[in-house]
Amino acid sequence: MESPMVEIYLVRHPESAQNTDRSIVGGRSNETPITVRGEQQARKFAKVFLAQYPSPDAFYTSPAVRTKELLDIYNEVAGQQNGYFIDPDLQELSQGLSEGLQRDKVYTPEVLASIAEQLHDFALPGGESLNDVSSRMEAWVGRVEKRHPNSVLLASTHGIAISALVGKQLGWSHVQTATNPIHNIDNVSLTHLTVNDGKINVDFWGKNIIEPIENTASTVY
Repeated sequence: MESPMVEIYLVRHPESAQNTDRSIVGGRSNETPITVRGEQQARKFAKVFLAQYPSPDAFYTSPAVRTKELLDIYNEVAGQQNGYFIDPDLQELSQGLSEGLQRDKVYTPEVLASIAEQLHDFALPGGESLNDVSSRMEAWVGRVEKRHPNSVLLASTHGIAISALVGKQLGWSHVQTATNPIHNIDNVSLTHLTVNDGKINVDFWGKNIIEPIENTASTVY
């Protein structure tokens, strides 16, 4: 008998204030709302997804305001009242004690040297490494596969959370995962996974289904 397969669509949240100011270390910043342009992005995303992609059987979001706002707008555009699960494993990479500080004060030459040495294992004080993020994202995938067999899921999450998960499956280098703009996950871009017996397959990642996309950097450093 063929094992049940789960389809997961991961969408990065719309533009938030922290996306427009790269001088500040953002990290999770779960209280940050979306911008006016972010709301426009969310509405465009909802219209395209509703028209071109399968209807989700369940919805997930990180605890962040900006990810929940995307699903709220999706429901509004769809004329639906879909509930959603809030899961902390879908949160952005934590930058620990450095969140909200000036980026140039945090990423000193000494810190950059540590990053170059530790790569995926590097974490700021009180924060997470890319390996930490990929591990909890994989744990989330494992849980929802068991919880929602033969289902389609839509999860509103974050750029680095998606990059860490996808990069782990595809064998991306540290540069590809953390700083390479070619591997950037834009706001409201879509990533599609299929999961079967715990095996995660990346069908596509960072697909921009609306235009234009601007000011959407998801690099870590």
